[in-house]
Amino acid sequence: MTGIALQTSIVYGPILSRRLGRSLGINLMPSDCKVCSFNCIYCEYGRTDILTSQPKRSSLPSVAEVHREVEKALRKPRTIEMITFSGNGEPTLHPDFPEIISMVKELRDQLRPAAKLGVLSNASTVYQPEILNALKMVEAPMMKIDAGDDHTFKAINRPKPGIEFSEIIFGLKSLQNLILQTMFVDGDVTNARGQAYEAWVNLVAELQPQKVHIYSIERPTAESNVACVEPKKLQWIAEDLNQRFGIIAEAFWRD
Repeated sequence: MTGIALQTSIVYGPILSRRLGRSLGINLMPSDCKVCSFNCIYCEYGRTDILTSQPKRSSLPSVAEVHREVEKALRKPRTIEMITFSGNGEPTLHPDFPEIISMVKELRDQLRPAAKLGVLSNASTVYQPEILNALKMVEAPMMKIDAGDDHTFKAINRPKPGIEFSEIIFGLKSLQNLILQTMFVDGDVTNARGQAYEAWVNLVAELQPQKVHIYSIERPTAESNVACVEPKKLQWIAEDLNQRFGIIAEAFWRD
């Protein structure tokens, strides 16, 4: 059992997000399966159907299809505060991701200049120059970092073999408008306490993001042995990060 159904279209929403306001989602992955370079233990979409860094182009929406659907959505008379690349897996895996970012930015500038562009990414491709340059075009590149060391990274995120934690960190250091997002979990594997937590805190201090979004699970997850970190603990982590390093951090949870 999983907590979120797959998105069945290229554009979905807008949905009311605690972090992003009224967010229009863009799904660049297939509508019938989850395609990602990670198989995170906590994913609320469930286990990854296709674990890859190079999805088949034929299974993905074309640039023209994305343009048509995004333009249609932006022309509708409704409030949109954020246009967010997310959906059924890792959006930056789309082979035309840089071109799509540029195209959507142009549409946004024409039709919704007050809306911000955002990308929810696991950061697995951030070290690639063309992806990094595309991410620099958006106002809110929200990159996932759930671990401060390679052991915890592999235990929580379960990346496709060949993805190196060190390369991700290298890429993140080049993203000046970086927003970090961290899912804290407890159970058989944890990043919320002990050495794993200290490694994460120290890495965040090294990366110096403009802000950090902290949250925990709220729905059924890919693996059953994943436990939620309580709001009180999340708030403590946000305050700890700010007090120790002066980094702006905000904890989110469902009331």
